Amino acid sequence: MPETVTLTQVAKAPLDKVYTLAKQVEQFPQWLEYVTAIRILERSDDGRTVVSEWEASVPLLGLKARWVERDEWDDEGHLCRFALQEGDLDRYEGIWQFEPHPDGTLMRLEITYEYRVPIGGSLVQQLVRKVVEQMGQKLLEGIAQVAEKGTSS
Repeated sequence: MPETVTLTQVAKAPLDKVYTLAKQVEQFPQWLEYVTAIRILERSDDGRTVVSEWEASVPLLGLKARWVERDEWDDEGHLCRFALQEGDLDRYEGIWQFEPHPDGTLMRLEITYEYRVPIGGSLVQQLVRKVVEQMGQKLLEGIAQVAEKGTSS
């Protein structure tokens, strides 16, 4: 059964700066500790569609994860719709929104995922939820930290 996690983070930086940084997914391994590599497999001429291969370490589960994700960026709406194309989860998709906020930019990340496990299901599901939440929150916090560098409040 699919589950949904919603996470938010305020970056004390302008919307355009935060959104532009978020679109540079190939830069994430430089500051996002759990991501070991991101390789762009395909990028449309206008940059709105990106297919990327991710590799990440998941210490909580003691494993490495690999997946291919398709991102559809909407520059007018300042949002990204993403979906798993292949990987370890049965389903992984969502929307990443960027909105003006009195302190800068509000990022809202909504992830719907599913991981079907026949044995030890309940415990494994709890661990997977924790991993999805932690990885999503670290992503938002990382974008905020990078965006806030050099931005005066």
